[in-house]
Amino acid sequence: MDHPSNWLKKVYDHTGKMPRYGCLTYDFHDDPFPDAAWNNGVKEMWDRGLIVGVFTFYANPSGRSWNDPVDIDPIFAPADNPTKQNFYKQMDRMAGNLQWLKDRGIPVVYTPFVESDDRNKWHAKEGPENIIRLYRVVHDYFTDDKGLDNIIWAYHTTSNHGALEKYYPGDAYVDVLGKSAYGTGLNFSEYRWAVEKKKTAGKVIWWSELGIRGRRDPRRDCLDVVKKLQTSYPELAGFVFWSDDGHYNVIGNNNGPELMAHPKILTLEDD
Repeated sequence: MDHPSNWLKKVYDHTGKMPRYGCLTYDFHDDPFPDAAWNNGVKEMWDRGLIVGVFTFYANPSGRSWNDPVDIDPIFAPADNPTKQNFYKQMDRMAGNLQWLKDRGIPVVYTPFVESDDRNKWHAKEGPENIIRLYRVVHDYFTDDKGLDNIIWAYHTTSNHGALEKYYPGDAYVDVLGKSAYGTGLNFSEYRWAVEKKKTAGKVIWWSELGIRGRRDPRRDCLDVVKKLQTSYPELAGFVFWSDDGHYNVIGNNNGPELMAHPKILTLEDD
């Protein structure tokens, strides 16, 4: 967290405040780190007082690339098969990591599949029915078979119209729901549906990923995000700036420190 390349460090250096929430992706496709590095990263964030979000980017169980198609049905087959073995091996690996965190008293906001409707990713290529089944398999395996009770279950889609409702795994499987948005527009077409889920089923709603502008767009006022939330989406708990590049977040736009100091924004220092 203290390395100059770390995005939490970059945000702190730019604004003088540390975010209240930080996210880490266990990437089983590129597999750049041993599990211990990811686990210790989560622990360090938690020890410093952050709420920690964990994504898993599961590798394509067919053995092909992350954006190649795959027949998902064998994962649900009663008989053993290579696709099922591959996916369950990855689930066992991730369950072991979550157990390591549980043993140390660390809860996480867990998203098993990033942007469930993004057809660029293998897990979404067969449409809503199979990604819903896949999400439920992970949920039930971790909860019932592995006994992991340190997970707050999160789910999100892209900003595609109607996707959040269409791909929803169900109230019994989701605690936190939201969308991702990149570019100059913040369009939450299912906002009323999501608010109803908040009111009737106790769900938390937010922007799961937010990029404030595109790479070629001019710098924007970060405070526009707060204004948009207050005026159009007041029931949202908040948002998560994505950090592949500074143009998405407070570093590459105007009034980043002012946003982090805004009374509506909770940072680590506010505790």
